[in-house]
Amino acid sequence: MQSRSRLTLGALLIVVLSLALRAWLLLARPLWFDELFTLWAARQPTRDLVATLRVDSGPPAFYLLERPFARLADRATAGDAWLRVPSFLAGLALLLAARALPQGAPRALFVALVSGSTLLNLYAAEARPYALLAALLLALFLLALRGEERASRLAATAAVAALALYTHYLGLFGLAALLCLSAAARRWRSFAALLAGAAIFLPWAPVLRAQPAAAVAWIREPLARTAAGMLSSFGGVGRIPSPFQPRVPPALFAAGAVVGAVCWIALLFGSRRDRDARDAAAFVLLVLAGVAAAGFVRPIVFAGRTEMAVLPVFLWGLAAAPRSRGLSAAAIAAAALGLAATTATALHAHVEPESSAVAASLVRVAREGDVVVASASFYLPARLAFERGRMAVPVRALPEELATHPGWFVPARPGPAEELRLAAAMADVAPGHRLFLVLPPPYQTEGLARALEGAGRVEPLLRTEDAVVLAWTRADSTR
Repeated sequence: MQSRSRLTLGALLIVVLSLALRAWLLLARPLWFDELFTLWAARQPTRDLVATLRVDSGPPAFYLLERPFARLADRATAGDAWLRVPSFLAGLALLLAARALPQGAPRALFVALVSGSTLLNLYAAEARPYALLAALLLALFLLALRGEERASRLAATAAVAALALYTHYLGLFGLAALLCLSAAARRWRSFAALLAGAAIFLPWAPVLRAQPAAAVAWIREPLARTAAGMLSSFGGVGRIPSPFQPRVPPALFAAGAVVGAVCWIALLFGSRRDRDARDAAAFVLLVLAGVAAAGFVRPIVFAGRTEMAVLPVFLWGLAAAPRSRGLSAAAIAAAALGLAATTATALHAHVEPESSAVAASLVRVAREGDVVVASASFYLPARLAFERGRMAVPVRALPEELATHPGWFVPARPGPAEELRLAAAMADVAPGHRLFLVLPPPYQTEGLARALEGAGRVEPLLRTEDAVVLAWTRADSTR
């Protein structure tokens, strides 16, 4: 009894610390590029959003959910943190799954594991769909494979399945795994409810087919590196995605991988005697196998993100497994390592991304009548600054097609078409005004330099490792 009380108290302390760290990350970190795309997409009318996603990637549900929070972000002073509220709430909702476990140690272990997990903590403070996807797939796992198949439960299964699919395409792999498991368990009514959820998603299929493969700009890497990253995630740590810098110290990452391996051993041994553990292990393995197979067609396997589709189910199954001293020690170690990595990330100095810093500088210097031309990752933040009424000058994309899909780009040095577009922009500069050209250093080609220098004066305003900002003025113009 005393041991159970200590475990419960420890879990509560981990929850409190986890929530404090999540709140700090939510408030302290500037939005990074993908979050800016969330803000930009959420501000669009639904018809425009669908048109945008047709040439980008992903389904629309998360952006529609973000719409009222984007309005709050626009109206509030320094209100961009509002955009992260849905993910924060989704992270909290994960804790509700403890009610599906027996009282006592299983619930306490699950709460500690979820609250300690580095990835769950970080994505609960990011305006991207991964925390919501994690909560939806855990809910769908419990709805489809647990409890009496009543009408209300079946309706909820269909609704959650559809919402998961409309939130992120990783939901397709979760749905496929649950169809296999519900059929194996002869839960045919749940199987039908899952199919009903898939049917609700079918109208989006033409958009999915039309979306370009280049929009999925995830990283291809050696299998061993991906496996190590995922194993560390199951041990509480994992690979911290680059926007959350700094990276986890190698020793902490390696410790997470070791603990992750122990947790997997504990889950697999537990699955021999416990149906909950068995179903959780099967779900995780089926989803990861499906994602790995799809990775041969498109690079969708990315350690540090892909696990979000299965991590809560893995932790739930681990908590449900028959308790042993080794299991408890592994779970406590995973929670402790995860909290250490989360704390290191939260306390790290959070620097504004350079693309956003450049956009902020343009807000200060650009005046009505000027022209701004931006390329690569600099286009979206500058365009968003104009659309939010913070910059007086609209932004022209270089290349032109970047304007149709500002959320992604294929790195390519400007060629003749871009030189002509720059020349046209220069012709539109009003007397006494300037053209600002913003681009990565490798994009500063001789062709662009000739176009600028042959018709006026060029003043470098900024030059760093990642950014070049040039101000061009006509040769016969004064300011």
